[in-house]
Amino acid sequence: MLIFLLNTKMTRSTQMASRLLFLLLLGNMFCEAFAARHLIICEQSTVELKCAFGMTIYVDSAEYGRHDTVTCSFGHPPYQLQNTFCSSFTTIVAENCNGGNSCSITASNDVYGNPCPGTVKYLIVIYDCY
Repeated sequence: MLIFLLNTKMTRSTQMASRLLFLLLLGNMFCEAFAARHLIICEQSTVELKCAFGMTIYVDSAEYGRHDTVTCSFGHPPYQLQNTFCSSFTTIVAENCNGGNSCSITASNDVYGNPCPGTVKYLIVIYDCY
C-alpha cells in the first residue's frame, strides 16, 4: 500500500506527519509479511501448513505435549488434562516441512512419541514463510 500526496503546498508539519504515516504503514506491512505463525494442533488432528505462492516454510520450533488444562480440552475428562508439565521438542516437523510451500502435519503419539501417557496432548508449531 503506497500513499501519494498531490498537494504541493503542504506545511512542514503536514509533510512530516505524512512521512511518518508512510513509514508506519511500511513498517506494519513488513512486520505482517515476516511475522511468525503460531499453530496449535490437537492430538489426532491433521493440519496443512501453507505459505503464499513463491514462499517456503521454515519451522522455528515444534513441541508436543501439554502446558495447560484448557487447550484442546473439549470432550476430555479432567484427569486427562491434569499433567501440564509434559512435552518434548521435536525436529520432525522441520525435517518434513522446511523448504516446501505446504506440508501436512498430524499431532499423534505415533509420530512424536508419548511424552505424557494418559494425558491428551497437542502440537505447537511456530513457523515463518520466506
